[in-house]
Amino acid sequence: MAARFLLCIILLFLLGSCTESISPHNHRPAERLFVFGDSYADTGNMARGLANCWKPPYGSTFPGKPAGRFSDGRVITDFIATFLGVPSPVPYRLRGVAGHRGRYGINFAYSGTGVFDTSVPLPNVTTQIDYFEQMIKQGWYEQRQLRSSMAFLALAGIDYLEYLLYKNGTLEGLRSYVDSVVNQTALDLRRLGEIGVGRIGVLGLGPIGCIPLSTRTLARSSCIDLLNQDAVYHNALLHQAVDEINDRFRHRSLVAVLDVYDTLLSVVDGRNKLGPRFENPLSQCCVGTTPGSDCGDTDHSGKPMYSVCEDPGRRLFWDHGHPTQVAWNTIFQAFSPTLHQLFSLQLRP
Repeated sequence: MAARFLLCIILLFLLGSCTESISPHNHRPAERLFVFGDSYADTGNMARGLANCWKPPYGSTFPGKPAGRFSDGRVITDFIATFLGVPSPVPYRLRGVAGHRGRYGINFAYSGTGVFDTSVPLPNVTTQIDYFEQMIKQGWYEQRQLRSSMAFLALAGIDYLEYLLYKNGTLEGLRSYVDSVVNQTALDLRRLGEIGVGRIGVLGLGPIGCIPLSTRTLARSSCIDLLNQDAVYHNALLHQAVDEINDRFRHRSLVAVLDVYDTLLSVVDGRNKLGPRFENPLSQCCVGTTPGSDCGDTDHSGKPMYSVCEDPGRRLFWDHGHPTQVAWNTIFQAFSPTLHQLFSLQLRP
């Protein structure tokens, strides 16, 4: 029962500081950004009414109202766009009204998805890339433009939960399933390179045993090591797969893993040297106030069924599993040297 409870709370997690100019060059490192993945990167593809990201207090820090992001403000997509010197890409759902902003890229990420199909009936990463290819065939982007672009893939790990809860998987068999997830992730990354995208960044898996809904079973006193061990194994395989992809492409396309695990764990342990000193790192800023309620929930009269901490800028987690804007900025600052290195390397013809 305890294991089942942990799996359920992680599913909820997975579903569900101002930006500074940090571009490494006077010119744009990339002309456009294409984003794939889940709620860590989604900036509005989840339709209104389907998730709390379109309800207050989401977006209270930026842009001052709910905007389809699972945070109080900016998410990792926004920080990478700032690094590149381009606007945050328009959500695929809104491509028809994107206007000139579409030339800077598109965000294909959908909350609640994975590399495989999940219980959330939204496009998995393979389908997201299908949409990307369709737009290329429709003339949105030329091959030469793809070469000067960046693709970014962010996945929180919902595939593992789906395996355990809905595919009759076992904890003993989870390790072999990690192989399957990373193998499919590698296929997706390789496909992006074969399409012609010049540079590709993939977010590593964070310490999922430290999210608020996981640590709640331990009164927020410590992380759950069993879950974190699977994340460490995932990341090791991902690095190996990316090395093999780079060997295959021989600088015709470049791929880099953007690590988040150590940064988040260092915040929890109090070792982090970047950003503010976070308060209560294992707790969430926005929390439900009644049994079963969550951040953004209201009763039948519209009264909030949640409370918000005094200063989200001092918290690691905004809700049950998504970082605050300041936390995402801290994470970005930690892996930004990897981005600088990615763009310092020259592409081959």
